[in-house]
Amino acid sequence: MPSFNVRQVVTHEHEAPLRLLQDNPKLATELYCGLLGQRIPDHTSVKEGSEAMTRNDKPDKRDCDNLEVYYQGEKAVFALIVEVQLRPSDAKHYSWPDYLVSVRSRLRCPVALVVICPDEATAKWAGKPIETGHMGFTLVPFVVDPSLIPVITDPEEVRGCEQMALLSAMTHGDGRDGHDVVAAFWGSLTNLPEYLQVKYTRIASNTLTDIALERLEAIMTDTIYRRNSGNSILHRLEAEGEARGEARGEARGEANMLLRILEQRGIPVDETARARIRSCTDIEQLERWASQALNIEKIEELFA
Repeated sequence: MPSFNVRQVVTHEHEAPLRLLQDNPKLATELYCGLLGQRIPDHTSVKEGSEAMTRNDKPDKRDCDNLEVYYQGEKAVFALIVEVQLRPSDAKHYSWPDYLVSVRSRLRCPVALVVICPDEATAKWAGKPIETGHMGFTLVPFVVDPSLIPVITDPEEVRGCEQMALLSAMTHGDGRDGHDVVAAFWGSLTNLPEYLQVKYTRIASNTLTDIALERLEAIMTDTIYRRNSGNSILHRLEAEGEARGEARGEARGEANMLLRILEQRGIPVDETARARIRSCTDIEQLERWASQALNIEKIEELFA
């Protein structure tokens, strides 16, 4: 059974699928319909929803990982929550039903939950029915485990949803067809803006297994994008793509990662602190805060 790779820093594995979902709502549709065989009502547009699950009776917010809302005209007709779950957590058996009820109440439309898991054991846990205590109210999450991620060996297979090629490389890049899978990911980048080429190359460098990463580096070396100075496509694209706004997207991802670290540690985040984190565009500062967040006991210590 293949599995997503954890390369020392667990947050890379958690954040990578979420950043892909944020970049292209079609990925959520592909997970729900293409991989899980479900159907979404007819719709005219898809928009990223607010991940914040605001409860009127609580001053804090609880964030789901990703929320896509499907509209027919101005009316929401369906909402899809996507969670990335790295390991079993009993707390999710309480927060997941809460997410669905909150979104359904707020948007007045049907809602479903998809959980992406990195391994078979976590997927088996995530797919178990969650009994709420009320007759007939049992939540059974839809689960995407590594066996459902397709083996993409041709970039044309994912045209319009190139993010799936990176998920495939993360999952199958060290397998029997790994070279072709990694090559397909690399080939798919040519269809994307340069700032996304930079972003996805960086994500790949942090999430691919060692074998898959070696395959990617070999493919990069063999292309015309490798410069005589020894700089890889990553360095070339960083110089060109970041000037076009890639840093803003990276900062947003780092801010989301920091908020999730704080949530997982049970540290309340008030509106002022949340706004300060989300408005920060200094990636190095956000990374420092994320490191500090592992050791603090209250939010005020983060900014001390």
